[in-house]
Amino acid sequence: MLTLLDIRNLNRGAKLSAAMLLAVYFILAILQLQDYFEWRSPFFLLCVLTLLLVFQVDASRKGSTRWGWIALVFGLLSWQLPVFTLRYATLVTATFFVVEYFYGRLSFLVVLTAILASPAIDNITGVFTFPIRLGLSGMAGRLLHLVNPAITTSGNLILVGNSEFSVDTACMGLQMLLTSLLCGVALIALYQRRQQCVLTSALLLLVLAFIVVLNVIANLLRIILLVQFALPPGTAAHEMGGIITLLIYVVLPLLFLLPRLIKRFGKTPVQGPPAPVSYGYGMGLQWLLAAGIIGIHCWAPSKAAAHAIPVKHLPGYTYTVLPDNVVKATSAKVLLYVKPVKGFYFTDHQPMICWKGSGFEFHKVKEATITGTKVFTAELKKDSSTLYTAWWYESGVGATNSQLEWRWDAGINGNSYALVNVTVEKQFLLLPTVTNLLNAHLIPE
Repeated sequence: MLTLLDIRNLNRGAKLSAAMLLAVYFILAILQLQDYFEWRSPFFLLCVLTLLLVFQVDASRKGSTRWGWIALVFGLLSWQLPVFTLRYATLVTATFFVVEYFYGRLSFLVVLTAILASPAIDNITGVFTFPIRLGLSGMAGRLLHLVNPAITTSGNLILVGNSEFSVDTACMGLQMLLTSLLCGVALIALYQRRQQCVLTSALLLLVLAFIVVLNVIANLLRIILLVQFALPPGTAAHEMGGIITLLIYVVLPLLFLLPRLIKRFGKTPVQGPPAPVSYGYGMGLQWLLAAGIIGIHCWAPSKAAAHAIPVKHLPGYTYTVLPDNVVKATSAKVLLYVKPVKGFYFTDHQPMICWKGSGFEFHKVKEATITGTKVFTAELKKDSSTLYTAWWYESGVGATNSQLEWRWDAGINGNSYALVNVTVEKQFLLLPTVTNLLNAHLIPE
């Protein structure tokens, strides 16, 4: 483990080089990532605390350049694809390079913490767990129906008499997935230090997968608890119900299993005396990488623009082009948005984010098949008004509501996709409007 004595034992040149490089990356992180992280959020604080807990290096293994080459690849990618996630990856791996070259080999837990801290992981879990949330809602409704036949489900709603429980409210515990994983990483680090044993990288990944499973089970039981005892959102009892299920079904099993798992399968690390810093080509790579990252910050484009996608103009609609090449089309009864996605690696303008930003709440979110295409439909409620909306992803070769399907096709075949979101005031208009739009093939080949 790295100690202050190890740092003092570095010669003056190594100390100065390491300090200067770390200072450069710290300043660049502040300049480049100030809009990437929610710096004051409890989750970011948890990430920092977890990183401090898991930070450990093997001082007998200095001079590694593995992270330098990885950082170089990320840097070149961020030059071509100026997205926050790639810049974050570049700065993190460059920092890892400094630490491993001058101080010693990093623990794998540090790498896991850095990955979990990325907002991109939060976006991925939010987007790709949406079908899971709908599935949990249906499963919870079926289980509750066995106890009380009056309980029914409608999309993401569980109906109990006049009370409605939305999966996006009752299942907010899925938003705790990353928190659960971070807590698991912190507990692993704590028990490894206590028992002086470490798990292999493969076992660590299996433990994280097990935590994901526990989190899904905890959320299913949480929905059942909230509905069965009629704990409405915004109350202390509602929040306590979520905390209790998380503690009982995620934290307690980890407290029981982790020490036994580490004792049974952990390996005692063998660390020799602190090694001297090797001055080879690695030092040149350090400064070349730092100069390249500074150059990327100064001259690379700051924002990737969405390419314009030709949209078929339909009779009866008035078309307007908004920023980011978003096409807005309106008629007497329909509001239509066609939003190009910058690439398969970008987040998209999710309606469940955009409409919520306008003060609407989503109700009765369902997956429907219309003219052979799967789309999502929902009710939008704000005060006393209700709108009806549907959305899907479309390219010149087809349409789908599957994130995996359209991203795979865009990445492998290079097809450009756009998010299509249509909204009407009357419910009976939604189905024929969606049918007409799908049959019209808005994005020509």
